[in-house]
Amino acid sequence: MNNNPFFVRFGRYGNRVNSFASNIGGWFLIAPGVSLVLLGLAILIWPELLAYMIAGMMIVGGGSLALWGWRISQMQKQMRQRMQNGIYYEDEVRYGNNPYERY
Repeated sequence: MNNNPFFVRFGRYGNRVNSFASNIGGWFLIAPGVSLVLLGLAILIWPELLAYMIAGMMIVGGGSLALWGWRISQMQKQMRQRMQNGIYYEDEVRYGNNPYERY
């Protein structure tokens, strides 16, 4: 593996990065696991906490859907007005040789 050109050796800096990543990598699984266990215990102790959490998720989800629908209706109104006024494009469309030039 050392003489294979497909593998790159990073030296000491790469080893430091790898050791840091391996030390912290486990905590990306441990921390959510511990928090879920604590949340489960809290729900066992206070069962109404589950009702509050579900109610909160429903309120946030419903509010998000309502705002999303309102925004879509506003965009439809704007598009209808543009179609009635004959405005199809706000900016001119120019085609040049360079695809990165705006005009």
